[in-house]
Amino acid sequence: MERCSSRIPHRRDPGAPDAPASEPAGQPPALTDSSHHPGGTGLAGGDPSGFVADTAVALVWIGLAVLYLLAGRAAALRGRDDWKARRTLAWSAGAGLGLAVTVGPVADAAAGSFTVHTAVHLVLGMLVPLLLVLGAPVSLFLRAVPVDVGRRFSRLLRAAPLRLLTHPVVATLLNTLPMAFLYWDGTGLTMLHDPVIGPLLHLHFVASGTLFTYAVVGLDPNPHRAPAWLRGSMIGLSIAVHGIVAKHLYAVGDRDGQPADTEQAAQLMYYGGDSVHVLLLVVFCAQVYGRAHSGIPSKPRAHP
Repeated sequence: MERCSSRIPHRRDPGAPDAPASEPAGQPPALTDSSHHPGGTGLAGGDPSGFVADTAVALVWIGLAVLYLLAGRAAALRGRDDWKARRTLAWSAGAGLGLAVTVGPVADAAAGSFTVHTAVHLVLGMLVPLLLVLGAPVSLFLRAVPVDVGRRFSRLLRAAPLRLLTHPVVATLLNTLPMAFLYWDGTGLTMLHDPVIGPLLHLHFVASGTLFTYAVVGLDPNPHRAPAWLRGSMIGLSIAVHGIVAKHLYAVGDRDGQPADTEQAAQLMYYGGDSVHVLLLVVFCAQVYGRAHSGIPSKPRAHP
């Protein structure tokens, strides 16, 4: 299948005409300037709109870190100063990693390399969500606000739409099906270079990954937390889907029109995804073991 135009070098069709003299035959086409790539450095190409987009993305990540620290300060002023430093570290690391891969040289490199793009996807869709969830932001928020506000927010957590979204099965489908569609044969990759769709897909990676991680290993209050066997099964399903998509992508990597580094990207998706899933399983097993041996109920309170 012939792909749409992309900034990533593609495999050359042996039957295609020779490349023009200005571009030696057999060499990958020159990469297009990445200034319009979502998360790319707009100033590199003198593109004001790219600079504005990068600034907005950077402010979002910085804002997440600052708001978390402010919530911690507010909780301390209310006498709740026993917040664990490792949670603050996890949240800050998640926001920092998100900033590092969506603005700057890594984002620029992702515009010209399927492998680098895959690394960005793994970070945004798996590692950053795990770190953000380990930061337990909802618990911190409930500590920082007055009791009546916390109670109203806790009632919101029990609302039917949130119960549906945070169910492990629904969260797993929202996390894996779009990923499978996008990467099944690599043809969806061009959407990531669209100035509108690209940032929305990055947002989806983070949001769906965070929703899934919260559903299976969330530290925050969850009045309707699913049983451990179901949450563990959904982690297993996520591992299986990532593996199947990565293997299929590797199998079609030598087709005409595929990015030149499709096979390397598929290998990174397979082994990199497994690595983050191992971290997720470690957290899951630690939670299940800890609750089983400490008498903590499987369904935590709605308000800390």
